[in-house]
Amino acid sequence: MHSNFTYWLVMQQRQADLLREAQQTRLARLALAGRPRHDHFYCRAFVGLGRRLVRWGWRLQERHDVISVTQPLAATHDAP
Repeated sequence: MHSNFTYWLVMQQRQADLLREAQQTRLARLALAGRPRHDHFYCRAFVGLGRRLVRWGWRLQERHDVISVTQPLAATHDAP
């Protein structure tokens, strides 16, 4: 009997959480509905810029990784 009551309490809490989440989603949609849609260009531009920066970062990382692997530190060669 105790486990059924616990299960019921958990389900009630879950349902309350889902209702709160749905209300927040509705409010967010209402808030965004009144905004002008002219920011679409900026979103695409920033996505493109972000992709280019990531690509550039990968290239820099590959170059520096190759250098560090092929050219060991000079201090290790000088040690007796």
